[in-house]
Amino acid sequence: MDVLNRGEAPINEKEWAEVTEAVTRVARRQLVGRRFLPLFGPVGVGIQVIQVDRTPSWDLAQVTMQGEAEDEVPESRLYQRVPVLSKDFVLDWRDLEQARSTGSQLDWSKAEAAASFVALAEDHVIFHGLPDQKLDGLLTVEGRHVLPSQGWDEPGQGFQDVVRAVSHLTSAGFMPPFSVVAGVTVYAAWNRLFGNSGVLEVEQIERLVQGGVFQSPLVPDDTVLVLAPGAENMDLAVGLDLNVAFVESTRMNHIFRVLETLSLRIKRTGAICQIWQES
Repeated sequence: MDVLNRGEAPINEKEWAEVTEAVTRVARRQLVGRRFLPLFGPVGVGIQVIQVDRTPSWDLAQVTMQGEAEDEVPESRLYQRVPVLSKDFVLDWRDLEQARSTGSQLDWSKAEAAASFVALAEDHVIFHGLPDQKLDGLLTVEGRHVLPSQGWDEPGQGFQDVVRAVSHLTSAGFMPPFSVVAGVTVYAAWNRLFGNSGVLEVEQIERLVQGGVFQSPLVPDDTVLVLAPGAENMDLAVGLDLNVAFVESTRMNHIFRVLETLSLRIKRTGAICQIWQES
């Protein structure tokens, strides 16, 4: 079954390649969660539910001489939904006819805008979840660590708070690399000199965590996330990766859809540490 319905579309293979490349380019530039989360899949567009095995943050394996001990990893298996993220755009029939008659390239700016909106929705699912679908986000899942902070106005305070979070996660059994995600205002403030080192504070944090420091408009400015994003702790399960489908032609115009299906799987909630600025 051609889920993307491309065989019925009024555009040719070259134009399909153009719009797919444009959509992918915009999404790749904008997406934040995928920069640190491992990907699982694609598992198929028809998958509507996927399992998540929640395991403890800390446990010791058995140590014996003969290996006769039976000691399975304790788990609680959850089944969570795999939603569709989508945004439609319209290809005007006159734009298409102009491209055909003049040999000019089609303008895919509306497709690029749709891709930007889908990318924003993806990061919203990653950070905030979908409560109505009972999907947890990195900032909402129960069992994450929460550490208080006095804020990040003072130089060096961000680094010290990340040191505390890294120490907290390491004590809980999680090893580097760690990743940090901050709001745009906090991230901008970290682009200042760290003491007399001649190094920016954000660069010092990057050296500490080893897994990158990122900014997102979907992270509040009173919050910094520090996490151990290994596949044993979390991943992003992808059904259908970001793509473009043809929907229908109506009133002479042609409707397309930018879409993807995915679900954030948090396997060990203790791998997430939220630093929260007290009001």
